[in-house]
Parts: sequence; structure tokens; C-alpha cells
Amino acid sequence: MIRWLRLAAIGTVILSMIGLGVVVGLFLVANSGWVPIKTPPWLTGLFGNKPHDIWLPALIAGWLASAVVIAALLLWSMFYVYRRRQYESLIGRLEKELAALRNLPFKAPAPLEDLPETPSAAAARIMDALDDDDEALDAR
Repeated sequence: MIRWLRLAAIGTVILSMIGLGVVVGLFLVANSGWVPIKTPPWLTGLFGNKPHDIWLPALIAGWLASAVVIAALLLWSMFYVYRRRQYESLIGRLEKELAALRNLPFKAPAPLEDLPETPSAAAARIMDALDDDDEALDAR
């Protein structure tokens, strides 16, 4: 279903761009002259108070370019938010997995059959010697 919607959306965008290109092309063929543009009052200090003649195809191309840039920024931001959400979800899952692995000895301790049946006298002597060394260091 999602693939079909994506395919339909891409087809709609492509067909609308082709249609927009045809309409703009026909409009520019019919109106390829210069048009006077009056300067807004808040820009008179920069451009003066006289009207400026602008070539109509360039004016329309600027409008279309700004619309395309705004649409591209919007799509990029949507993709950025989507990818960031995926990364945060992955990090959350990895943190949960890491917490489960850290708590593994408490949740599933080693079975008792891994321990020897009888205690080892040699191991007991070594552990006692280590304890004596620790006590000697602490006394200093």
C-alpha cells in the first residue's frame, strides 16, 4: 500500500511539473516582453523610486526557482526528521539491549552445576594468602 502511494505521489509530481512547464512555456511565448516593476516603499532607499523594467521570462523563472528551492527545503527537512527518528529509535533499542546484557548476571545467574562438588584446598590457601596480603597493606 505504501509503495503504491509513493509511486502515485511521484507520478503526480512528475506529471504536474511537466504540465507546469508546458503552461509556463506557452505563457512565455505569448508574453516575452519587458514589464515595469514598481519598487516597494521600504526598498526605495536601495533601488530608488523609479519603476524598473524586468524581462518577464526571468521574473517567472525567479518565482519558479524560489518555489522549487522552498519545496526542496521542505522535503529535505521532512527526510531529516524521518532519519533522525530512525536513529533515535535504533539508539533506544541498543540501550535497552545493553541494559539487559548488563543485568544478565542478576536475571540469569550461573547454574550451580558449574561449581565443583568439593572445595579445593589449594584454592583456599591462595585466597587466604591474598587476604593476608591485603590486610598487611591496609595496616601500613
